[in-house]
Amino acid sequence: MLTEAPYLDPGPGGGPADSLVLDIGAGTGALLVHAPDAWIGTELDVTRAGEPRSHHRHLMIRRLRTGGGDAIAGVLPALDAGSYTVWGPDGSRLAQVVIESGRITEIAPI
Repeated sequence: MLTEAPYLDPGPGGGPADSLVLDIGAGTGALLVHAPDAWIGTELDVTRAGEPRSHHRHLMIRRLRTGGGDAIAGVLPALDAGSYTVWGPDGSRLAQVVIESGRITEIAPI
């Protein structure tokens, strides 16, 4: 059986801020999850509220370079407007969020 090697995030190597394109507008928003350093390289799952975790989208936690310094976060650049469950690295429910059309929803669960 093949096993996937864990993701190792080297982090930004210096230089300008990372670029990020969000696909938000009518009926679509984005999700930004701020996270602790210990979560770098982990995947969180995001499901529509009420759906089982098996019907998820992955959200990778990475070190991102911003104009104000490094940030530890994960981004889903396009989600249909509605209610969602964010699942933590241990599989527990981390947060319930509402994605609004044309807006970025930010959470900092820890």
